[in-house]
Amino acid sequence: MVSRRRVAPLSEPLEGGARPAGTVARVFTVAMMVVALATLDRVPAWPWLLTCDALVLVLVALVERAPSSGRLAAVAGLWYPFLLIPTYYGQLGVIGLGVGHVHDLAMQRWDAALFGGQPSVAWHLAMPWPALSWVLHACYLSHYLIFIGVPLWLWWRAGREECERAVFTITLAFFVCYLAFALFPVAGPGYWFPRPAGPESRVATARLVYGVLDSGSSYGTAFPSSHVAASWAAVLVARKRAPVLAAILAPVALGLAAGTVYGQFHYAVDAAAGAAVGLVCFGAGDWLRTRLARPGTPS
Repeated sequence: MVSRRRVAPLSEPLEGGARPAGTVARVFTVAMMVVALATLDRVPAWPWLLTCDALVLVLVALVERAPSSGRLAAVAGLWYPFLLIPTYYGQLGVIGLGVGHVHDLAMQRWDAALFGGQPSVAWHLAMPWPALSWVLHACYLSHYLIFIGVPLWLWWRAGREECERAVFTITLAFFVCYLAFALFPVAGPGYWFPRPAGPESRVATARLVYGVLDSGSSYGTAFPSSHVAASWAAVLVARKRAPVLAAILAPVALGLAAGTVYGQFHYAVDAAAGAAVGLVCFGAGDWLRTRLARPGTPS
């Protein structure tokens, strides 16, 4: 891990103008507006979705045109892309329920072809072990700590630009997955097969995951797994400036990917595709940031 150094205070001015994260957010938002218009005959809430998307475009413009000095502007300029993640996750659920058509049968065929069956059903039945379930569901819950914690750690230990780089890469992974959800909705095995009911389902972490998903899961958002994609994007982006942190989080991210299948939240191909998205977004992230950055903006 890099040695600790003094980082700039949060109130240090940021350069004004469009930033790479803002450009990606605008492109994604326009794409979601196109999706909403394409499904307006099946999604009664489409006027509200378009209104929400328009407000997002206004938000991005306001953040990037706000005075660049001050603590609030600095925090907003770094972290606002993460505010869009739950917003669009909910919007995708509305679209998924309205459209109704999902591609789960194709996912089940892919799992059968690649893994010889349905791992999301067979694994927990073959190994209904409370200890294994506790660990894998705990890893699943760690998703939120990983994708938020890595940028925070990098800001503290490596500086604002490394934090912004992490936020950009992680947000890019989410947006790629979200576009896949919009174009190729998959509900996930939890909607098709009976929920695990053995001893593996009664451990505290499993009950907590079920509670979270029951209260906030969006229909049609299984392929590829955004949990896996964002977590692996975060781990990979940490390797350069925080290799020890990346080494600590890598087994957790691996357990998270396994937990999505063991807990029957995703098909195995969902988890594999999510890992691939995380890897591609990490590999392309710096290249894309450089080309999206305008003169005078962080790259």
